[in-house]
Amino acid sequence: MIDATIKITVPPEKRKEFLQTLRASLDTIRQEQGCLSCNCYVDIEAENTLFFREEWRTSEDLENHVRSVIFCVLVGAMSLLEKPPEIRFNTIASTVGVEAIEAMRNSPTAERGSFCLTNHRGLNGKSPQAE
Repeated sequence: MIDATIKITVPPEKRKEFLQTLRASLDTIRQEQGCLSCNCYVDIEAENTLFFREEWRTSEDLENHVRSVIFCVLVGAMSLLEKPPEIRFNTIASTVGVEAIEAMRNSPTAERGSFCLTNHRGLNGKSPQAE
């Protein structure tokens, strides 16, 4: 799986227009072969900083996307910004979920006196003491 993240800083006066461009591209990108997800996020501490994140099944799928018309539209929009975007492509070999957090929290080396472990329900809904 390939994780593509684009960090974009948009001038306040261009923010609304830029978000409209991103919003209009989401469905098209999501329909492309190999697209697992495509979303846009706003930094809650810097509202003019946006994160455009895509997940692709294979590097070939990502390469086809980068050659697509919709990607060209995004590149064109980003080229009009004052600050160039930060672009990262990460290859992910494996993923784990909640079970990994629970395993780490319940390992023999976990500090049992910590507030998180003794006073809250786990992500699976169970109290750590009940396990």
